[in-house]
Amino acid sequence: MLSPELILKECTLPAMPHVAAKILRLANDPGTRMDDLQSAIFADPALTSRILMIANSAYYGLRRKVDTLSDALFILGMEAVKNLSIAVATKEIYNVHGIIEQKLWEHAIGVSIAAGLVGGKQRAFKVPAEECIVAGLLHDIGKAVMNQSQPQRYAMVVEKVYDERTPFYAAEFDMFGFTHSEVGALLFKEWGLPQELIEMVQHHNRCHEIDAPGEAEALCKVVSFADCLCLRLGVGYRGPMPELCPDDSAKKDALGLTPEDVEEITESFKKRYIEEKLSFMA
Repeated sequence: MLSPELILKECTLPAMPHVAAKILRLANDPGTRMDDLQSAIFADPALTSRILMIANSAYYGLRRKVDTLSDALFILGMEAVKNLSIAVATKEIYNVHGIIEQKLWEHAIGVSIAAGLVGGKQRAFKVPAEECIVAGLLHDIGKAVMNQSQPQRYAMVVEKVYDERTPFYAAEFDMFGFTHSEVGALLFKEWGLPQELIEMVQHHNRCHEIDAPGEAEALCKVVSFADCLCLRLGVGYRGPMPELCPDDSAKKDALGLTPEDVEEITESFKKRYIEEKLSFMA
């Protein structure tokens, strides 16, 4: 029977990366000044460069280039920069050394980029672009935790996904008795992340399970559609896996997207993914 205790027994949950933990603590303190947050982010040059890259992406539609971290903080605000910092800092958990880790990270990047595009085009919800970007990058964090904790067992999950053309959550449940969604939600609870991110990561494969409408539902549906886009294109997989997303049309309709919107998003994504993947991978 699935339980938090079982998940903890099977998977060692990592601590939040040091810099991200400090940023979260500062951002949640009403007495924190922008200078304090900026100094904490500057401690990680790679984190700083990725925040600037995302701030300069077309998702925000800014009229001028963001050259400095202080500009990013001023334009995007402390909350947005906090979330971006936490998201990009989680790359440490992916520990990108082998092919499985690389594919998991590429899929996270792809869904993040796609979610930014979908979030900006959809008409059903009011949700900030940076929230969609962050949610996309974090949605499958449970896969990375399971792979890091039980690499040999998780390699069998990956093979099952490809051999049987089955979703990750189904293969995980067969092998572990729980899925990356539960692991991700438990991790985010331990880290003290916002409730909407916890609900998104827990339900992104079953958005209908979110009870109340709000930001969690919006993020879940945006990420779910972005995930489908990446499955159709094979981003983070050995090749296209469209059969893993049979309800694509229902997801499109739930977001108020037209066929023309989907075509535009898809074409923009193909270009954006090639352009921005290297920045994320740095």
